[in-house]
Amino acid sequence: MAEKLLRSSLVVLLAALFVGASALVQPSAVAAAKDAPKTLDTDPHLVGWWKLDETSGETAADSSRHKRKGALKGGLSFDKDSAAGRIGKTIKLDGEDGYVEITKYKGVVGTKPRTVTAWVRTTSSEGQVISWGADDFGKMFTFCFIRGRLGVRPNGGYYYMNDPIHDDQWHHVALVIKEAELPNLHDDAVLYKDGVIAEIHDIGLLDLWPIDTGSDLDVRIGRGFKGLIDDVRIYDRVLSDEEVMVLFKLESDRPLSKPKK
Repeated sequence: MAEKLLRSSLVVLLAALFVGASALVQPSAVAAAKDAPKTLDTDPHLVGWWKLDETSGETAADSSRHKRKGALKGGLSFDKDSAAGRIGKTIKLDGEDGYVEITKYKGVVGTKPRTVTAWVRTTSSEGQVISWGADDFGKMFTFCFIRGRLGVRPNGGYYYMNDPIHDDQWHHVALVIKEAELPNLHDDAVLYKDGVIAEIHDIGLLDLWPIDTGSDLDVRIGRGFKGLIDDVRIYDRVLSDEEVMVLFKLESDRPLSKPKK
């Protein structure tokens, strides 16, 4: 009997010690995770990230914390349309009916700041990299080819870079909309090609068009685009010049620099 009581006491004591140790470890583990350096891959402002690395099925995973899956449309499937990407695999778009729709995700709307980035490879000068919004003046947000050059169109005015990118080579492209009460293309849009700010085609008053994106349409990737689009990202903040260069250099897992005071 005494032996049984002793064993029971030892079990209770060990359990208490285990619980106490767990209580001591957990806060430090949480603190360590909280203090872990942020990267462009783990940035809480990364609201959508589609690597398009799948090799089967008709669903594109979202690698951001939001898990906003994309549905392949127009007969596309990873089984037959998967191809070598800039990073891993990607999807080959036909320039006709095929595209990726991010079901029930409306993108960054209103006048909020944003950044979209992607790798593209094409011989065509038509089609969209990504789009969302509403079919009204100033309410669409379309990162697309305009007069054979890549730019942004809010359904009214437009703003595009000088240099072509339809040379069958991989190019990293990015579009930033700065924070403003009512952002416009001329003052608040920045286009990047291969990590650096792109020279812009002078188009006069059309680049003063305001940006106030609607929320009717789901985000769509690659509508009318013939070629390859890879590693598509949306951030609901402005990425700096340095951060865009980091993405171009494929160093997105590098700890972010702390903002200068």
